[in-house]
Amino acid sequence: MKTAHTLFSSLVALSMLHTSALASDEALSLENVTITAQKQKENLQEVPLSVTVFQESDLEDRNIRSLQELAPYVPNFFLFDLGNMGALSPTIRGLSTNVTLGSPTVGLYVDGVPYTSTIGYDVMMEEVERIEVLRGPQGSLYGKNAEMGVVSVITKQPNNEFRAKAGVTLGSDNLREYTASASGPLVRDRLYLGIAGKHYEKDGFIDNTYTGEKYDDREHNYGKIQLRYTPSESLDISLISSRLKYDDKALSMNAYPVLDKRKISSDAGFNKSVVETHALHVKYAPNDYQIESITTYKKDRDYRLSDMDFTSSVGYHTLQDVTQRNLSEELRLSTQKDHYNWLLGLYGDHGKSQGGYEAFSPWPGYAGVFRQSQKSRSLGIFAHAGYQFDSHWKLSGGVRYDRDKKSIDDPSYGVQGDESFSEVSPKIALEYRFSPETSAYISATKGYHSGGFYVYSAPGYSNQYDKETLWSYEAGVKNSLFGNRLMLNASLYYMDIDDMQVLSVVNSYGQGYVSNAAKATSKGAELELAFRASESVTLLAGAGYNRTTFGEFSDFAGDYKGNTNPFAPRYNYSLGAQYRSIEGFYARVDWMGYGKMYLDNANAYEKDAYGLMNAKVGYEADSFDLYLYAKNLFDKNYDSEGYYGRYTYLSKPREVGVQGVYRF
Repeated sequence: MKTAHTLFSSLVALSMLHTSALASDEALSLENVTITAQKQKENLQEVPLSVTVFQESDLEDRNIRSLQELAPYVPNFFLFDLGNMGALSPTIRGLSTNVTLGSPTVGLYVDGVPYTSTIGYDVMMEEVERIEVLRGPQGSLYGKNAEMGVVSVITKQPNNEFRAKAGVTLGSDNLREYTASASGPLVRDRLYLGIAGKHYEKDGFIDNTYTGEKYDDREHNYGKIQLRYTPSESLDISLISSRLKYDDKALSMNAYPVLDKRKISSDAGFNKSVVETHALHVKYAPNDYQIESITTYKKDRDYRLSDMDFTSSVGYHTLQDVTQRNLSEELRLSTQKDHYNWLLGLYGDHGKSQGGYEAFSPWPGYAGVFRQSQKSRSLGIFAHAGYQFDSHWKLSGGVRYDRDKKSIDDPSYGVQGDESFSEVSPKIALEYRFSPETSAYISATKGYHSGGFYVYSAPGYSNQYDKETLWSYEAGVKNSLFGNRLMLNASLYYMDIDDMQVLSVVNSYGQGYVSNAAKATSKGAELELAFRASESVTLLAGAGYNRTTFGEFSDFAGDYKGNTNPFAPRYNYSLGAQYRSIEGFYARVDWMGYGKMYLDNANAYEKDAYGLMNAKVGYEADSFDLYLYAKNLFDKNYDSEGYYGRYTYLSKPREVGVQGVYRF
């Protein structure tokens, strides 16, 4: 941390002493980015928190198809792949949640629709305008599922401009991806329509020696439609609906240990899950005030068959069929003036989960049908405000009160009950602007992750666990230097985590229960850089360092004090160089990687550090683009071996392909 502190101080000094050694040419300036991270429009460089933003061009240039491909470009952001597309467990700044609990510590919102489970935790990148990744607790505005951050996805709105394009990607392992989108006015200045669709399929990379086919083929279809109505300049109404249907084969995983991880003998496995979302946005902005309503409905059907014995016989198979529904409403009233801004909000949701799984096994006590239902109701009231004292000082802060009520009925495990959880989540930030180009800030924020139920508890132990809380302290500096040719942002943070939700082992059979028995600390540093070296060349870099360790935590299996929290990479980095000429030639290379991390509390199973290289070259014209690309160019193996001491999740091999896009 001493080295990080020295680096941080040096950046502040550099930003204050910079000169006009590089010409201030508007053609060389980086684009100013407007975000809505704090639920109001603000300039990225004027927000006192750590935010990474990807605009549509950034996603296309990096050839990003999913959140998992986006994460390495964000300091201290990691997504643990559970072997199946759409099932991801997020980590920001070293803190995640046990995947069996299902509720992530990083909130995901797509056009305001909350994604409340690790199942279905992914985004299709069609017609995306912007993705904002907020690091650090965001509970004062977003509530219970934003303990470690928020990923907010904003899609493009149709308007008076007609836009249409079609794309084709062909690549390794028989990859075929077809995309199409169109938007424009139905009635000019009044009614607009936008549609988008995608088909994706790719052969797997694991050989099934039992069937002679690939074991883990992937396929999905996605569609989205948006209707927008603007009867006046002050009223804007949008209705957005989407549907994602998976038709995958088995999980990309194997038993641990095995001699050949990419060969398996299995007779079963598929994922036919469906994700549907609907959102109604209403914005009314008379005079200096804005009233906004966001009504959402999300339905997930998690339907999949898993061969957990990894043999051609039925040793232990599970057929999961769970449907989750969530209805939410958020109301906001806000205003923005030259010297101050404020926002008031009210949030409520109602969730319901029904279903379970059927287990097939010849072993006594393993086979059976297991069904449960869970319900939840949440209420959140929040306020946020900022005041600019003068040209240098600005104070901002907010507070949110959340109350969650949850109930469960599981006759299979004999678990019934209901519990309520509540929390007040404050935040305060002080910003000092040295010049129009440079500012520094400090902040203190409380984070909160709601409690819940764990039906698999060992006999005699509680099936209910309490909320988890933390305090986060952050200092940062933001710079737009040399005529806005260089963006250089850095931050330091320290977090104190209480009542940490952990799986505690209670006997030699590995049985346990979820408790709040742990305390931990997390500290680290982050750096982001973008430099417009010339009209054609842009250089980019990002890096994060994190150390999250248990202060107190022990169970039957051992004492974990001083151990690193699982799924918390020690560091991550990304380096990129991009060339785009006015003649149409394009080239880009990215090198990204993660440091060592552990897969268990005892730190017995580790995932080694690794780096990946992506590359892309092509030609861009007014109406079409053609590219040749490679992902994981050197075919690096970065498997996760030893998950729960029994499984290996397999990394994706090299992918090489060609892309074509035509704009109408």
